[in-house]
Amino acid sequence: MATRVRWRPIFRAIPLFSALLAALVLATATARAQTPRFDHIYVIVLENHGFDDALFNGPSPFLRELARTQGLATRYFGVAHPSLPNYLALIGGDDFGIRDDRPSCFAPDIAPSTPCNQISGDSLVDQLRRAGLRFVLYAETLPEPGSLVTVAPGGVAGALYVQKHNPLPYFQSLAADPDRATLIKPYAALAADLEGEAPQVALIVPNQCHDGHGLTQCHDRDRLIADFDAFVRDAVTAIRGSKNFSRRSAIVVTFDEGARPLYSDAPVSEFVRAAGGADNHIATIVTTSCDAPFQDATRFDHFSLLATIEDGFGLPRLRKAAPARTMDALFADRCAP
Repeated sequence: MATRVRWRPIFRAIPLFSALLAALVLATATARAQTPRFDHIYVIVLENHGFDDALFNGPSPFLRELARTQGLATRYFGVAHPSLPNYLALIGGDDFGIRDDRPSCFAPDIAPSTPCNQISGDSLVDQLRRAGLRFVLYAETLPEPGSLVTVAPGGVAGALYVQKHNPLPYFQSLAADPDRATLIKPYAALAADLEGEAPQVALIVPNQCHDGHGLTQCHDRDRLIADFDAFVRDAVTAIRGSKNFSRRSAIVVTFDEGARPLYSDAPVSEFVRAAGGADNHIATIVTTSCDAPFQDATRFDHFSLLATIEDGFGLPRLRKAAPARTMDALFADRCAP
């Protein structure tokens, strides 16, 4: 006689098993999507080069190698033109409708009638400080800590340091802060801070001969790219070799905005083709303590970077960073167990 098999209890268990499996999958996906808690984030901002010119067309061997061995955001964009609104976006979560490079209204070296910009309200700097954390902007050729001058040295034409690449003086709360010398430092101060106690978030701004912008005295396209490549090489090497760089730390190399191709006869990369040749397409690399190549083709921008940093330090998101997609996968720990 055939044995009768009782299936009903098994079928009754299937919905429960499915629910448990679905919950497990959801929990796993959620865990993967969460931005890791950061120790230190260092952001190096270069100037005015599109994706291909930055990585492939000019003499930038270090950046090319970094993009090959680290995390590369292949569809990252500036938020506006010209420079200033992009820097404001990185710490303020908005471009505040600004479409110029006018100086801060708090600059001591402008005439009373000079058109200027000022912003009230919070920035990433304020958020970090309230949380007991530190932010420092390191600007190459800044004349002194806490300086609010618009240009240095000399006049606009040959100025290596320019305020439009430093967003802090535009925020009223920061410009008026009696301790702003601890927030805005010459780039040379970074070495000592790396030996001691580095800030949780550092914004690193080379001068105009080392960031790709260029001046009368430094305008050759190949030289500009070679010089910003060397600046990034030296900065990344110093940071990665310091005690203030852990498996929960990252270095971001990005550009403020894109620009017309400098090498018009160069082949177009697959990345630029995939982005449809869109305006303001810039190279952005996320370097961690591991050499683990990774590419993310999600569309990101400066608001995405700010949102990722805020989430990583447990801070509320500011303004247009609130709905932004975060760059979680690029910041994830990909070190081998």
